[in-house]
Amino acid sequence: MTHPLQWARSTMSRADPRARLAERVALALREQLPDDHLVLARHSARDGGERIAVVVIGRHRLFVIEPRDDEGDLVCYQDHWYRHFEGAMAQTIADPPSLRAKANAQRLRRDLGTGGFINVPIEPIVVLTRGRPHDVRSSCVEVIAGVEALVRHLHRQAEGPADPVHVQALAAALDHPINLATA
Repeated sequence: MTHPLQWARSTMSRADPRARLAERVALALREQLPDDHLVLARHSARDGGERIAVVVIGRHRLFVIEPRDDEGDLVCYQDHWYRHFEGAMAQTIADPPSLRAKANAQRLRRDLGTGGFINVPIEPIVVLTRGRPHDVRSSCVEVIAGVEALVRHLHRQAEGPADPVHVQALAAALDHPINLATA
């Protein structure tokens, strides 16, 4: 029997293409990253705002992944995104993914700060699942084409020995604010 929360989550995911994309990217990352990485799909930050597509808790840092499923050649000029066509034509892409990833990283930073982790590096990344980065040099965050390239990037960033206790502590800090005991 399906748990009511699982049913509600799957119903919501079917209706929202961004949610389906986040789930798909998170699943691929879970399958390909080492066991000491924790992948959260559609993480709910404490501020009650929109869910964060994908969060990867690595050995000593967090990654905020903003997946985009746009097709074709994509251009980013000072965080304004366009779909590039032959000739000089361009079509604006609403909701710039680089700005969303950067804002979501700030939201996680606030959550980690109230959870007792102030200096943990957080890296926002835009991953293009189908599109090609034609010219994205002026993006305020890293832009990676393809989930496999993202996995390679995350592997390169996995510095130091595996520390599952630290990863779980970071996950708990994201989930629960720090509690102060008074005597």
